[in-house]
Amino acid sequence: LLMIDMQPKKMIILDILHILKKHSDKDHRLSQHDLQELLESEYGMKVDRKTISRNIIKLVQCKYPIEYGSNSDESILTNIYYDHKFLNGELRLLIDSVLLTDGLSKKDRISLIRRIEGLSSKYFHSEISKIDMDIYGRIENREIILTLEEIGSAIAEGTQVTFHYSDCGIDGESNIRRDSNGKEKQYTVNPYQIISKNGHSYLICNLPEYHDLTHFRIDRIKDCRKTDVLSRSLRMLKGFETGIRLSEYIKSHPNLWSGVPTHITFQCKQYMMNDVADSFGTELNIEELPDDMMKVHVYASESSMLHWAVQFADAVEVLSPASLRKQIAETLRNALEKYET
Repeated sequence: LLMIDMQPKKMIILDILHILKKHSDKDHRLSQHDLQELLESEYGMKVDRKTISRNIIKLVQCKYPIEYGSNSDESILTNIYYDHKFLNGELRLLIDSVLLTDGLSKKDRISLIRRIEGLSSKYFHSEISKIDMDIYGRIENREIILTLEEIGSAIAEGTQVTFHYSDCGIDGESNIRRDSNGKEKQYTVNPYQIISKNGHSYLICNLPEYHDLTHFRIDRIKDCRKTDVLSRSLRMLKGFETGIRLSEYIKSHPNLWSGVPTHITFQCKQYMMNDVADSFGTELNIEELPDDMMKVHVYASESSMLHWAVQFADAVEVLSPASLRKQIAETLRNALEKYET
């Protein structure tokens, strides 16, 4: 009985903290009177102003990010608010990342977004009721959070991971890849980094039997497990001996197709600069040509460039190397034959 009688008084400081987190921010400040009314309406507790000011000062002394103004003896506090760690724009950025994460169910998306909303006051609204969750596809990988944890841990500890990899079947269902004997194929890789590209998350890694980089879509990875085997250093791979930022790899593989980067030159109209920068970055060697044209020099894999150039075939002309021009011409010729027959 004694514990029950004493508990409300012990809880006052926590109740004040919860109210400040929920009801205040830099643009919505509270007075001691506001806190009195909220304590009574939400917790059924009647508290005097001195108790409120005393507990707020204790919270500040405990390093909670609470701001306030006061009179000379701090008996009357004004403009009290909780200084939240995240700006609303930063929270919206996190919510956008959740919405674009492959494999999450509608329920999981809403749950994560609700928790992100809890990092600010009640005045922050993501308006998730207006978001059509169904546009993000119905193929789900309920293991995706565990997959990210396993890969993140392996990268931090410098060890390999193993997993199965799935493809989307013509029935829309996810099917595990199989080897030549019909058994589920198990991959073992040296993981280096997780990146986001073209609306999907990828694991940049190396297959131990090869000496270059490759990548796998995170949402298609199943049964991911960290191992105790140390992974190969990035510097031991071909082309990475002197070290290179993985961001350079992404720029040289704009569609994340494999292949060794080579010097490629193409020309196009200058109005395409946004598309060029989106795929290859802004640190480019560009020559201005007459008639609002430009010549662009990039380092990219031929397979990536083939795929990219075909997308913009009516606006882009690859000038070199000759082998790539030949591949593009053959691809377009084969495509044309399909539509002319």
